[in-house]
Amino acid sequence: MTGNIRWNVGFGIAGFAFTFLLSVQNNLLTTSLVRSVYAFLIWFVIAFIIRAILFQLLASKEVAASSTDQGSVDSVGGQLDLVIPDESEELHNMLKPSTPKEQIAVQEGFVPLNPPKIVKLSDQDPEQMAKVIRHLTED
Repeated sequence: MTGNIRWNVGFGIAGFAFTFLLSVQNNLLTTSLVRSVYAFLIWFVIAFIIRAILFQLLASKEVAASSTDQGSVDSVGGQLDLVIPDESEELHNMLKPSTPKEQIAVQEGFVPLNPPKIVKLSDQDPEQMAKVIRHLTED
């Protein structure tokens, strides 16, 4: 950034003095000093932020001014125009079924899944259920 840290320290000292003068009348000296130190830090940071913003604004104006001053010779290749070709037809072709099996499946429509029925344990022989339980507890 342009300048140096003296601007930040100057703003911090101004905040310190302003806060100390206003708070020393109604508070103890230590309370006034603590609040003034806090004010110094806050003013220091605020000055730093303002200087950073101003630096960014001035830098962008300088870049814009220098690009317009150099003329059209230097601006060649400064912009990149990209055009995406229309691929909608290719996408539609990809979504269409290509193999005969897929075409037949599309023509037949949706066929729900028919899983095998689960056998209830209560319908089984009690001796067979006992064998299954013994086998499961051994592992």
